[in-house]
Amino acid sequence: MVALSVVVATYNRAPMVRRCLEALNHQTQPADDYEVIVVDDGSTDATAHTLARFRPSFKLTVIHQANTGQGAALNRGVASATGRYCLFTDDDIVAGPALIASHLRAQTTEEGIVGIGQIGLQLPRRTDGYTRSFADWWERHYAELESGSRAPTYMDCYTGNLSVPRDAFRKVGGFAVDLARSHDVELGYRLVKLGLAVKYLGDARAIQIYRKNGSAIARDTERAGIASVQLYARHPPMLRQIRLGRFGEAGLWETVLRRTVLFLGVPVGPLVALGHLLGEKRSPIWYQMVDRYAYWRGVRRAVTDRDTWRRLTRGPVVLMYHAFGGEEEEPSRYVVPASRFDRQMAWLRRAGYHVLPLDDLVRYLREYRLPPARSVVITIDDGYADGRSRAWPILERYGFSATFFLVAGNVGTRNCWDLTGRLRDRPLMTWADVRDLHARGAAFGSHTQTHADLRAATPEKIDAELARSRDAIERELGSPVHLVAYPYGKHDERTEHAAARAGFRGACTVRSGPNDPGTRPTALHRTEVYGTDSPMAFAVAVWFGRTPRMAAR
Repeated sequence: MVALSVVVATYNRAPMVRRCLEALNHQTQPADDYEVIVVDDGSTDATAHTLARFRPSFKLTVIHQANTGQGAALNRGVASATGRYCLFTDDDIVAGPALIASHLRAQTTEEGIVGIGQIGLQLPRRTDGYTRSFADWWERHYAELESGSRAPTYMDCYTGNLSVPRDAFRKVGGFAVDLARSHDVELGYRLVKLGLAVKYLGDARAIQIYRKNGSAIARDTERAGIASVQLYARHPPMLRQIRLGRFGEAGLWETVLRRTVLFLGVPVGPLVALGHLLGEKRSPIWYQMVDRYAYWRGVRRAVTDRDTWRRLTRGPVVLMYHAFGGEEEEPSRYVVPASRFDRQMAWLRRAGYHVLPLDDLVRYLREYRLPPARSVVITIDDGYADGRSRAWPILERYGFSATFFLVAGNVGTRNCWDLTGRLRDRPLMTWADVRDLHARGAAFGSHTQTHADLRAATPEKIDAELARSRDAIERELGSPVHLVAYPYGKHDERTEHAAARAGFRGACTVRSGPNDPGTRPTALHRTEVYGTDSPMAFAVAVWFGRTPRMAAR
């Protein structure tokens, strides 16, 4: 019995599989410690002859079978394995001399891990711009893992350089055999769910002999889009990691363009070719757009009903307001005239938008469900008295919900944190006002105790600002408070963890954009409505979650 079994699936790549085996034959790890199992998955070229003539120093087992797909072939190889650990590599992978030693050392010293090594790409001398763009992304991907700037996850699990304990592999049922792509990432997810940790192994290096052109890469990306729909149906929590939950991630102009070409059904090939004409400076940006388009083209093929498609691609927009002025007050960024607010709410009603309570949006995201399409959420920051006297009667008339974020330590006083702006000394609601609105259906959340910049605060200050504000509002309302808005929108990983620790289920930023299904509930996007916005600017903000003004910031 050997310590490690290397499993390779191959199909019609006789010269490459020989290079793969030759590299495995020149490892620093003694040959007695590992075996290699090659599953020939229905090859019709010289693969069988090549494997029969190969004379390695390690134990080699060759299995010939009808073409069943890579996942099924690898499962067949594991079924014949005798090692305690399995290392998966592809037939176009040339292993570095320390590959096996690195994986075996990590698996034996750190029990319960999924080991991932580095895969470099060897491109042909002449290749197209789309392929070079992909290779640049691939290199950055591993550079981030190498530097430690990004922690590895199950999304980094690729069969070209991946090791797992054999018992854990068998316990989770091996590779899925019914996915269009991404069976390795899906396996990684199940292994992590079992309790294994993903570990990046810097010394486990290999080179992939890469022969795909841009069109082939685009087709693979399209298949990845199809597979992601299957992944979400099987494992809803994956929505937070895979692209399926992030349609609007690229910004306003690309989102508009992507919607247009998806509607027109433009093939990917001409878009790839167009990138060749743009030159080296502009083409990388174009290729990134094409890559995202190819993915979503695949998703569109896999999603058969219109409602699901709209839920995936039109995430709810959370509108952010501050103060509301009368006819005598000049509109400004933070002061929306009540008459203009009335027209905006009337437009939402006429356009058929559903005003969703913020609590409901948070619930959808926490449960990995797709929020309803054509939904907006209304939030009002700071808790000014005019929110009750001017905005709430309008909301009440249209039957719309809204969430008010209160600076708990200043309720009943005036704005004292804005020392130079238009909102300085503006009156705030009293607790009696808050209780009255709450009784009439308004929702309330925390805007901290003193409107402090949490990102610049000490951990103790952050915890106090969040806990004291929540406790004060709950005490006055007699009901739990689960929502918070970060003052000035300033937040980071530390403040997000603090918000969750304080008992908040949802937290709002001021980053514009729709809240796609993969948005973190503790980092919700909000679209600020200016008091000077035209009807067209408001419509664009609701439609895309951004306006050209926001895209430029």
